Amino acid sequence: INYEVDKTIRVVRASTGQVKRLSAAVVVNHQPSTDDKGVVTSVALTAEQIEKMTALVRETIGFSQERGDSVNLMNAPFAVQKAPQSDLPLWQQPEMHDLARSLAWPIGVVLLVALLLFGLVRPGLKAMAKPPPEPEADLEESAQLDALVADDTERPPLLTNSAADDAEAGPTEAQLRLEGARKLARENPVAVANIVKEWMGSEAPA
Repeated sequence: INYEVDKTIRVVRASTGQVKRLSAAVVVNHQPSTDDKGVVTSVALTAEQIEKMTALVRETIGFSQERGDSVNLMNAPFAVQKAPQSDLPLWQQPEMHDLARSLAWPIGVVLLVALLLFGLVRPGLKAMAKPPPEPEADLEESAQLDALVADDTERPPLLTNSAADDAEAGPTEAQLRLEGARKLARENPVAVANIVKEWMGSEAPA
């Protein structure tokens, strides 16, 4: 026997697990029911049915009163019931009244700002703005046309100081014609110059 080599074997047997306390909660759906009109609805379980289901759950999980186990069974509808649709018009529904009250203040502020902008600020800016001056080129073309027809006794000048003073009392037919000729001279001075040349050529002595 060799005592220098030693071997020790130890076997440990652990105890099996134990359940100290067991708790269970169960939710059961309402049972469907059909009324006389054929409409399917959900009906809650009776107390007797709930007691039978609770006893079934206790047997399933191994309920022990000495261990302090507890089982709770609750009856509730799984499907959410839809709210009945209202027959009232849209503007008479309470939701629309709440929406109108919530939007009344922002809409009032926007209308007030728009009223101040278009009623006070905009007219003031228009009053402060000066009318643009008449282009010098148009004045020169009108003056040249007046100078060309000033010597013609049958054709009055386009605009004179006295005519400008009389225009305040109301435009006459002659003034309207003069204004039309002046507008033509501004828009197309070349055509007006050609017309004046034709006048001068037709009235030249033979």
